[in-house]
Amino acid sequence: MRLISLLGVDFLVRKMILSVLILSACLHIAKSRGLSSEVDIDNEIDVGGPPRFRQEWVKLSQTPKRLITKNLGQHLELECEAMGSPPPTIQWFKEDKLLTVPINIDRYENNIVTETISQGLAKVKSRLILNYLLPVHEGTFRCLAQGGSEKAVAESRLFVINKEGIQFNFTTLIQRNILGAHHKPRVTLWSPTYMDVIGREVFLPCKGEGNPRPDTRWVGPQGEMIGSGNDRISALSNGELRIRSVSWSDMGVYSCIVSNSLGQDSAETFLYPMQES
Repeated sequence: MRLISLLGVDFLVRKMILSVLILSACLHIAKSRGLSSEVDIDNEIDVGGPPRFRQEWVKLSQTPKRLITKNLGQHLELECEAMGSPPPTIQWFKEDKLLTVPINIDRYENNIVTETISQGLAKVKSRLILNYLLPVHEGTFRCLAQGGSEKAVAESRLFVINKEGIQFNFTTLIQRNILGAHHKPRVTLWSPTYMDVIGREVFLPCKGEGNPRPDTRWVGPQGEMIGSGNDRISALSNGELRIRSVSWSDMGVYSCIVSNSLGQDSAETFLYPMQES
């Protein structure tokens, strides 16, 4: 179907088309899993909404290369993408050291209490950014995705070539303007697709990284700026977008924008509220 024909129909028809497309994607995911014990989809499809996801599962759909060789001083971004139900979290490790704080822990530390456990499904992406590679960065990095009690992990081995044999200490880092260097912001965690049951509380993730530390703001499907506070839809201090009692009318694309004095970066989340069967 050409894009122009899709744009020509009214909004209600577009909703119906999107419902079919998402349902087809869910069926494709279930088929690719090969085991009905991981994703259980009813044999009879409810006309009122997409299938129910009864079992916890998680799958890595994109991982970094297993072996990476870079020169000293190069910029490196490792990307990991996971799909699962409930919506997965992604953490990064170097050897056994945790490098990132899971967003649900960040939520707890900011006194944000989740009313219910999500029954939804999501695709989540995470980036680990190394702005200036040093010999100390050499080693094994792990991407760990977790959805409920289910986990999936991928490893990547990084080699840093130091042709000049430079020995780095605190003075060297200062002289080369490495320590405390300013960087444009990058979105490091977001969910390209997020589905949950109508009436549930939804948290759309977004994290940014940069120096100076970037600000985070959200823009709604109609181009409206979403503020913080106690509204039903609000931006939280940890970067997430909180939607209380999600409804069918909330469906659409939400944009997370991170910005500092050097620039900005953005990522989009398509939210699809499901009817509970």
